[in-house]
Amino acid sequence: MNRKEAMEHKGSTVLVNAHPDCVYYGKLLAIDAPDNKTWQGTVRMTGIHSVKTAHIASHLPYGEWEEVKLSGTKIKPYSGTFTRSYRASLLYAIRALEKETNTSIYELEEERQQLRDMRLELGNKRGKAEDPYLYFHLTEEHGEVVLKEQSQNEKMLLEGCPFEMDWFDPAQNQWTKIAHDRQWAFKTATGRKVRLQTKDMIRIHKEQFEPFQILLNELESPSKESLARLLHYYGFQRKHMVQCHNTLLRQLLQSEEDQHFQGVNFMTFQKNDTFLTIQHRFERVLHSDRDDYIYDRFECTSERNERQVITYSNMQTSK
Repeated sequence: MNRKEAMEHKGSTVLVNAHPDCVYYGKLLAIDAPDNKTWQGTVRMTGIHSVKTAHIASHLPYGEWEEVKLSGTKIKPYSGTFTRSYRASLLYAIRALEKETNTSIYELEEERQQLRDMRLELGNKRGKAEDPYLYFHLTEEHGEVVLKEQSQNEKMLLEGCPFEMDWFDPAQNQWTKIAHDRQWAFKTATGRKVRLQTKDMIRIHKEQFEPFQILLNELESPSKESLARLLHYYGFQRKHMVQCHNTLLRQLLQSEEDQHFQGVNFMTFQKNDTFLTIQHRFERVLHSDRDDYIYDRFECTSERNERQVITYSNMQTSK
């Protein structure tokens, strides 16, 4: 309060902010108000208005009837009537702190429960997130080793399987990358030979079943590198793909006896408001006595009508 208010409250009960964690009741006894300086007041401590911690309640900075000279900024007016004794006011302040603490504990417990529920919910969502792998057991049918998918009971011949796969090594209790050699024989990424058995578990990443990934699997390394350079040039990445029409895959699946495949694959990429369309013209001629004939032509067109063409062929092999 200001000097004028201080003069009006002289001899009356005031509130004294004697400590950051403690407010006293006191009687304003005297006022020292020199010019151009903050006024000061002499206060006799008569009771406890409030305490913020148990520590300060047991270690009060001033005792009953103690007279202290303080800056006027720490003295506030009090409009009520104070009739309690020093001890009674301290007990009342402690009860108020206890009630406030219990409320805070309850609120903190509620918040803790909410946080726990959120943690469990997020954990459950993570646990329920779609597994990126398909899981297979090895089995044998009609003399052929077969991959049998667990959830849908789908089957796939292991011989000629183009997908990268992992084997669960029970001895190491971990997944290990392997490549099929022949029948039940496999090799790990480190070159170790292993012979698997019926019921051994294999997993294949679902990404490999996507049309674009299957298309990439059918490309020679130079063609893959050319496609990657084109995407980089136009500022696109694989994650920007919105559509892939794999004509080659459909032909391979539908024609068991055909040895000659040709057509066009279509790929569309989008990043914000920019688009890129790639036409992949292909031709494949399969041979049993020599290398297959491979021809790839990528035609890229952006929404700005910018166009590029890259062609690859293993020309050393005739059709």
